[in-house]
Amino acid sequence: MYIDNAAMQLLRNPKYFDVVVTGNIFGDILSDEASMLAGSLGMLPSASISNDGPGIFEPVHGSAPDIAGQDVANPMAMVLSAAMMCRYDLNIPKVADRLETAVNKALDVGYRTGDLYKNKPEEKLVKCSELGNILTEMVA
Repeated sequence: MYIDNAAMQLLRNPKYFDVVVTGNIFGDILSDEASMLAGSLGMLPSASISNDGPGIFEPVHGSAPDIAGQDVANPMAMVLSAAMMCRYDLNIPKVADRLETAVNKALDVGYRTGDLYKNKPEEKLVKCSELGNILTEMVA
């Protein structure tokens, strides 16, 4: 599939895609586009997996240097990246399940960092460190 069609199909029917394998530049473009389907770059985990060694698991947004030290980053993508690492590299799917469940529970309860917060009555605006503590409690 050509990249322009992939970009269109990603918006048209995102459930069609389970995994997208592409080069770095096209991957950056598609992941930024896909992040809006999830609501924020702060929600998307990513993995670079090799047959020759361990993978690299990180949020799509990388280290987000523009917001470093402000306690506003969304830690959910990092937690979901850790879940992918547990599932695909470390072969401990039960830990992956617990991490993913914690993220889903936090969202269901209404916890939101600024990137997802829409000022709805059911939402609770939290800082990165607060959400990290909440997720830690939910995993335990």
